[in-house]
Amino acid sequence: DALNATRAAVQEGILPGGGTVLLHASKTLDKVAEAQTTQDLRVGVEIVQRALRRPCQTIANNAGLPGEVVVGKVLEGSDVRRGF
Repeated sequence: DALNATRAAVQEGILPGGGTVLLHASKTLDKVAEAQTTQDLRVGVEIVQRALRRPCQTIANNAGLPGEVVVGKVLEGSDVRRGF
């Protein structure tokens, strides 16, 4: 099974894990937050952004890395197919 999974990943490409997809999704909410007409709505969008960023931060912290730094590095990148 593992061999077949590896072959499929090579053929189809590999989706980054570790919450990086969620991090990149959180970046798209910047424009949504700016477009909100009230402070309450902006805060709500920012709460969702923080929730989307938490899994990657937690994974990095559990691996002994500074989670906030890892999140920052991933968010700096523009290639959504690449993780940390």
